[in-house]
Amino acid sequence: MSQLVFSDVDGVLTDSKINIGRDGEVFKSFDVKDGYGIVQWREQDGRDFAIVTSRESQAVANRASELGVDEVHQGVENKKQKIEEITLRLGFDLADSVYIGDDLTDLQAMKTVGTACCPADAAQKVKNECSYVSQYNGGDGAVRDILNHLETASQIALGVIPARYGSTRLPGKPLVEIAGKPMIQHVYERASRANLLDDLIVATDDERIVEAVEAVGGTAMMTEADHPTGTDRVAEVAANVGADFTINIQGDEPLINPDLIDAIVTALRENSPKVATPISPIEDESLLNDENTVKVVTDADGRALYFSRSKIPSGGETGTTYKHIGLYGFETELLLKYINMESELESVEDLEQLRLLENGYEIQTVETDYNSKEVNVESDIMRVEKEIEQIHTHGTQ
Repeated sequence: MSQLVFSDVDGVLTDSKINIGRDGEVFKSFDVKDGYGIVQWREQDGRDFAIVTSRESQAVANRASELGVDEVHQGVENKKQKIEEITLRLGFDLADSVYIGDDLTDLQAMKTVGTACCPADAAQKVKNECSYVSQYNGGDGAVRDILNHLETASQIALGVIPARYGSTRLPGKPLVEIAGKPMIQHVYERASRANLLDDLIVATDDERIVEAVEAVGGTAMMTEADHPTGTDRVAEVAANVGADFTINIQGDEPLINPDLIDAIVTALRENSPKVATPISPIEDESLLNDENTVKVVTDADGRALYFSRSKIPSGGETGTTYKHIGLYGFETELLLKYINMESELESVEDLEQLRLLENGYEIQTVETDYNSKEVNVESDIMRVEKEIEQIHTHGTQ
């Protein structure tokens, strides 16, 4: 998306303080971090940055010149009119434009553009108009923080649900009826409630699954029949769509929490690891040594150190030992590399995620209290149906 960002100066690019020298010259303090963020923003295709301020200062002109900002408009009495003029002249849409301000004189300009943002110390009435309020004050990195937010918020997140018809333990699993609906419909409808997914596609090898998804207004894509894993099936769709992030949503999780999907997208946007996955504390002691429950240990920042079917750490107890939940978020570029990686650890533990760790990639974990309820065998259906009945009775998600 093309975006033109307008910024006020005093209280946004500076801390609002105006120092006047002995000869009447005005001194302003600009933040280096803001400058770096502006330069990075302008280097991207379809992005520009303009300064619009009601005051006049040579310091502003000098700083803009240092940053390579050509659109510098000082002494502006009608910011709304000036913004409309600049947007039209540069070929942007007002709906895709952004205004960063901090005081009441910025309100009309903010209402003119598609997105309004402000520093943490902006006037309360200004904050009320903004879709994003920085955690930083004006002149203290707020502009760079806002530009980073705009960058990540514009990244496209694709949800993909792999649904293979031929399951060994439960043939035709995606179409198994649960509480009056095919299982794939439950998964699709719940995943559709995630606020941060820009698109949602079922990746399948069977036309019957396509028909079931399309019957409820969903989108499905036929993929190759011989993919060795669901991740490979997801990657085929991701390669065709080309989103920034791809979220692998398991097709056998009919009670998947849409908030958890959003949490994974947020983790990808806010952390440096290019992969994110949820974990939750084990509360049932019988699961500590259950090889079907995948355990995980992390560092102090929540980055995975190792996954295992064995109990890790060896002295782990309920409440402090964590299990892995099978939901993955990838930066799409890494996902497409991942499917061609090799791993001995993956073969030993029969765990795909070890392929990433063995090849030197970090995985960001997201702690949740969500208790996954996969449907793998016939007996799981009744268990999930009881849960769905409880949800309908109590009105919980």
